[in-house]
Formats: sequence, structure tokens, C-alpha cells
Amino acid sequence: MKLKEYPVSELPREKALEQGIQSLSNVELLSLLLRTGSKEESVLELSQRVINQAGGLSELPSISYHSLIQIKGIKKAKAITLLASVELAKRLLKSSEPKVTLNHPTKIYQYIINELLFEKQEKVYLLCLNVRLEVIQSKLLFIGSNDVSIMATNEIFQNILLCGAKRFVLVHNHPSGNPYPSKEDIITTKKIKEMAKSLEITLVDHIIIGDNKFYSFEANQVFMNED
Repeated sequence: MKLKEYPVSELPREKALEQGIQSLSNVELLSLLLRTGSKEESVLELSQRVINQAGGLSELPSISYHSLIQIKGIKKAKAITLLASVELAKRLLKSSEPKVTLNHPTKIYQYIINELLFEKQEKVYLLCLNVRLEVIQSKLLFIGSNDVSIMATNEIFQNILLCGAKRFVLVHNHPSGNPYPSKEDIITTKKIKEMAKSLEITLVDHIIIGDNKFYSFEANQVFMNED
């Protein structure tokens, strides 16, 4: 059944205007994003098929671009629109969660450990914080470096300034399992700390994660006599 054959009051856009967006079914909401169907099927039928092939609405957030464009009737523009909508929904949910306060090395470790557990490659995370030490943003910056010295300080501070943070934490893992900082870790951390100070931003801590243990620059007071 073509969309133009539906009663006007049952068309998703008109229904939303008259009865409110909350009155629309999942299929009708999706049809507003897809906008058009094809010669063979209406946008409502296409929407139902997308949901079915995803494995249900609950599975839609995990569908990939490649999987979407395999669905007949879904090309690049529709796939990107769907992925953008899903990503926006994820971010809205995340923004409504209670903010996490990272005011102790152990809290930082607990916050990030699931991202680095069993990792065989070195990864560097930047945790942007507000003045209350609440997490504004967590971002994976680098993968596969030999040590933290590979980090580009310009990229670190670009990200900090973009998210409006006044405090930040660096976290990286040592795949060897030994969390003790290398000479390069110490030199680079000192450089980043000094650059942060010149920008009136505070490096709260640098955490290195090993096998079921971690090293905190702050807890070990590495630079305590330099401020």
C-alpha cells in the first residue's frame, strides 16, 4: 500500500502534528527519518523491514553501516541518517546519567578499567573534567604506541579546550602488565603538566594500568615539589 493511499490523518507527519509525536509507533517514527520508500513498497513497509532485519528495535543501536546498506531500499543517505539518530539517542541517554566524580586515583581506575581490561595494545585515554572533578568527556586518543611519549601534546590540549575542561586526567595501559612508569612516561607527563599550567588547566593525575594494579603520578607525588 502506497503512502498516498493512507488516510491523511494516518500519515505519520500529519498524525504527529495532530496527536503529538508520542502517538507514533516505532515504525512510524522510523519512517519520518527514512522519508521515502520505493516503487515496490511504502516508507512504512521499508521501516518495518529495517526493524525486522535488525532483529527488533532493541537491536537497532548496534547495527552497522555495512549491515544497513545491505538492506534493499537503504542507501548511503538513509543509512547515515539512521546511524546519526541512534548516536544522538545514545548521547542523550549518556547526558542524563549522574556525573561521575574522579577525586581519587582508585575512582579513576574503576571508571576506566573496563576499557583497558585484557588489552594487548597500548591505549591512551583523556578524561576531561570540570572544576568539581566531574567527567565531561572520555576520549580514546591513541592506540598502539610504544610508550606515552608518542602522545601529541597539541592534540591533547585541542580536545581539552574543545570540551571546555579546566581539569583533566590521562590514562594509559602497559600491556606488559607492569604499571610502573618508564623514563619517557615521566618526561612526557612533566611536559604535559607544565603546558597545562601555562594554559591555566590542571593535570589532576596520570594513571598507568597494568595487570590488576595501577600507578598514580598524583598518589606517588612525582611532581609535588615543582608547583
